[in-house]
Parts: sequence; structure tokens; C-alpha cells
Amino acid sequence: MRSIFTLVFLFIFISENLAQSLNYSAEINASGLIYTEDESPFWLHSNQRGRIDELTNFSGWISGNATYSLGARSFLEVGLGGLYQDGYTDKFQLDESYLSFQTSWLEITAGRKQKTELYRGLSASNENILWSLNARPLPGIQIKTKRPVFISGNRGIGFTAALEEYFMDDERFVEDTRLHHKRFSLVYRHSEKFEFSAGLQHFVQWGGVHPEFGQLPDSFSDYLDVFMGKEGEDTVEGQEANALGNHLGSYEVKLKTQVRNFNLELIYNHLFEDGSGRVLANTPDGRYGIYLEDQYPGKWVDAIMYELYYTRNQSKNSPTTDGADNYFNNNLYRSGWTYESRILGVPFIGLDENRFRINNNKLIAHHLGITGLAFDKLPYKFLGSYRKNYGAKAGGNIPQHDILSTYLDLKVYSYLVDVSLQLGADFNTMKSPNYGAGILLSASLL
Repeated sequence: MRSIFTLVFLFIFISENLAQSLNYSAEINASGLIYTEDESPFWLHSNQRGRIDELTNFSGWISGNATYSLGARSFLEVGLGGLYQDGYTDKFQLDESYLSFQTSWLEITAGRKQKTELYRGLSASNENILWSLNARPLPGIQIKTKRPVFISGNRGIGFTAALEEYFMDDERFVEDTRLHHKRFSLVYRHSEKFEFSAGLQHFVQWGGVHPEFGQLPDSFSDYLDVFMGKEGEDTVEGQEANALGNHLGSYEVKLKTQVRNFNLELIYNHLFEDGSGRVLANTPDGRYGIYLEDQYPGKWVDAIMYELYYTRNQSKNSPTTDGADNYFNNNLYRSGWTYESRILGVPFIGLDENRFRINNNKLIAHHLGITGLAFDKLPYKFLGSYRKNYGAKAGGNIPQHDILSTYLDLKVYSYLVDVSLQLGADFNTMKSPNYGAGILLSASLL
């Protein structure tokens, strides 16, 4: 009898402590869109985490996560979410499904996890010109630092890093393509008011089954070559020298400081796809940005961001194989830098009418984002993008044209349910104006 009481006591004790260490959250969302043309305006479907495509009229998703504390600075997190959208996709999908171990500085995740939104959602490419929020997250394994790690204390010389391996499980020209990604930046922090970082991001699409050439190189030695950035020789007859994978990369420089009561960040990304780009032969191609954030929010303007995207050079004067780059396209991995027919990088680079090949990657784009509080009670976000499109090499000879895309998100109600009104418009020198409106409903379940 004593042993039974002991077991009951231990069960109650463990359950109470487990409950104290376990936290839950869940959210449900529903979005409805209408628009005047065949496809919705640009910012109503771009950078929407793969939850809304060009033809979507309704999208709904539910997500939840649970965290279990392992100590003062570490925890386990489990996340699961489902998504349905009509339009091109028109099916139920996993929005998220992951298990993550995290400490104060390290995160190890297995599965499919949505990326963190940066700059209050004002950027056209979020983290990097090659890695935006335009597509659903890929399944894989991620190991990364959550913040700069310094040699001593929280100042001086430090670093950030990531190593990630993904599976591209969508319908592609090369089935079962793998994606390797690594990132490393050196960080110098003089004080809380000054931080400078410079580093590199490297992506490689590799392996998979080609419809004509069969299984592409995928051994461990091939992976080591991929990891080291080796392009290899003509291991696949008739294809480009980059036979061990489709390599993309970016140099990035960031400066963070404070000016009076504002946080200021200057951003530069240089993109490359081959040796000429790595030695800056495609300069000035890249992303140039400035972000200004008020440390005391609640004003008409709390944060503002301006970005310039320039991709017209493409090493056109460099003695490469065919005289110029062709960003996000690849002859061997013909689906290019996409996932589920969505651009993985900055969405200004566009697909053709079949949503298969890149038909516009030469452009100049000016992007402005503003967020704040209107009339002391209405949170809003405004995006405005003006871009000149010049087509792409072998991209269908698209004539030069200009597009102005605008977007306004206004939270009009917030109590048990958050209600946001969304308005978008495109003005294109080749087409009639396109107007759209949507409503987003969000509610916490736990």
C-alpha cells in the first residue's frame, strides 16, 4: 500500500512540474482576396510564406507549438501547422512540422519551420537577396547561432554561423534535388550602439534525378566538393561545367548603430552564381538597404526601410562561358532557384507564364516600407515598389517595362479576433491597372 501511495505522489509531483515547464500556443488564420485582373496585385501574394499564390481567393492556416523547458537557458520546441489555399496550389499542405532544441545562442531544428520575419516585414527580401519569405519553408536540418557569439563577454570580435541541409520535395525538373546552405559572418561590436558584420552565404542545389541523365552525383565525396564550393568538371555530358550543383552565393555587410532615439542599420548584399561574380565582376549587382527604427514606438512612423535592388550587370563584360550570368536560372537544374513554383529569393525576379523558368532577372527596383500607428489606434504597414524590368537572357525577349506596386495592411479591429484590411494595386506600363483587396482574420486558440 505504501508503494502505491508513493507512486501516486511521484506521478502528481512529476505532472505538476511537467505542467510548469510546458507552454502551449496556437493560432488560426483565414484570408480572403478579390482582385480586378486574372492574378492578384504583387504584394498581396508575394512574401506570404507560400500561403497565398497569384490566383488565391481563400487561404486558411492553423499553427501551434509547445515548448518544454530544460533549464534556465534551454528548451525543446515542437511545432505543427496545416495550410489550405485555392488557386494554383488548391490543396492541403503542412505549413510547419518541426522539432527544435534551443539555448540562449544555439538552435538545432529538424523538419519544416517558418523563418523569422525581420525588419517588421518592411523588406522585400527579409534576410538576404537570395533567401526571402516568398515560398513555403523547405524540410531539412538546421544548425545555427541565434545571436552573435563573442570570444569574451558580449563585445569585441564574434561570429554568427549556420549549416543547413534541405530536401526540395516539390515537383521539379530534377526530382529529389537537395539544397545545401551555409552562412558565416564575423562580427565586431564596440558597444550596444555600434556593431559591424561581414560574411558570406552559400547555397548549392545538388544531387537528384535528371529526366535525361538519371541520378546526378550524390556521394559523400560529392557532398564534400559541394560543401567546399567546387564546381567540378563536365561530369554530365552536354551540360555546364557546374555539374556538381547549381551554386549561388552572397557577400553581405551590415552596420548597426544608434542615432539619438533611433536604431539605424545599413545593409549590402552582393550576389554571385559563378567565379566572375565571386571576384565582383558583376558589380554593382546586389541589394542596398537602410533601416531606421524608433526606439519608442506608437507614432505615425515607427520604422521605415528603403532598399535598392540592381541586377542588370550579370558579369556582362566578364569572359565567362557565354558572356553573362542568368540569375536564378540553371540549364541542368532547370526549375531554377524556386520551390513550388515560387521564387526563393527576392520576388522581384519573376517566372514566365508557365511558372517554370525565370523570364525576368535584369531589373532596377526601388522599395519603400513604412510601419506605424495611425490616429493613435490603427497599426499599419505600407509597401511601395517601383521597378524597371529588362527581361532575362533567353527569357522570352520581354520588352522593357515599368511597374509600381503598392500595398497597405491596416489592423482595424483587435479584441478576441484581429481583423486586418489589405489593399494592393499594380500599375504596369504594359497592362491595365490591377486592384485588389483582402481581409485577414487571426485568433489565438490557447
